[in-house]
Amino acid sequence: MKALVAINPKSGGGKGEVVGAKARRLLADSTDQISFVEAHTRESSLHEVRHALKSEKFEVLIAVGGDGFIHDLLPLLLEFEVPLLVIPAGTGNDIARSLGTFGMKIPEILEMPAKQAPAEIDVGLISHHGEEVPFVQILSTGFDAVVNERANNFKVIKGKNKYVLAVLEKVWKFKAIDFSLEIDGVKQQRRAMLICVANGASYGAGMKIVPFAKDDDGVFDVMVVDQVSPLRLLMVFPRVFFGRHINHPKVHFFTGTDIKISAKTEAFADGERISKLPVHIKVSPSNLQVFRA
Repeated sequence: MKALVAINPKSGGGKGEVVGAKARRLLADSTDQISFVEAHTRESSLHEVRHALKSEKFEVLIAVGGDGFIHDLLPLLLEFEVPLLVIPAGTGNDIARSLGTFGMKIPEILEMPAKQAPAEIDVGLISHHGEEVPFVQILSTGFDAVVNERANNFKVIKGKNKYVLAVLEKVWKFKAIDFSLEIDGVKQQRRAMLICVANGASYGAGMKIVPFAKDDDGVFDVMVVDQVSPLRLLMVFPRVFFGRHINHPKVHFFTGTDIKISAKTEAFADGERISKLPVHIKVSPSNLQVFRA
């Protein structure tokens, strides 16, 4: 096997460096051809990964990091058509949860390419302001985006706790937003707290926001939460951890492959800030190759 190992040492507040060192030790005596990229800036990392993929043909790219790191690698994975294997080392690790490698031991993860062929999952494409950005998990707007941005700014607090604290901090002043939503050509106006476009089931370190979403069914699941009071939103929020909010009368679901959203708010995808709205989301014609448990 010929593998490229991309390590983000800053993922998870330094967890990436620790997990990356373990992966290096485990691969040290491997008879496979292994190349490593470990840079301390986003730009340097992506530059080195691109250079490696242009120079050689790899059978797998092993990403050691979190959702943001994988999100950054997506354009390269799609361009060079190299399968992805995720060793989770971030804060949320929701992509690893979807692929089944979250909670697995590192040696077990590293053995996967030798034991199975890669699968294919859907990729979402976000068009905004002349740019196009791929994502694989969830795009969120409205209250979700506000919470995501605040949670990303917590430096010491990790995992689900930072999302819970961000909710508690932001919920009291947040006001519903007037959204224009178009799904496969059908337009609607919604005064809502948030809208999610889901390719995967979870975000925020395992919060099952759209528990029935599948990343290989060719469609998005769109969730809309109508206007509610801060107290009602807080009452619903704990149910999200277990996916038990889906039958609430203020929560609505739709499916589609071509989604347009406009409003005075921002969009996040795979936990990363994308842009201010409007955004146009489509299912990409190109799938992502992945190793999944």
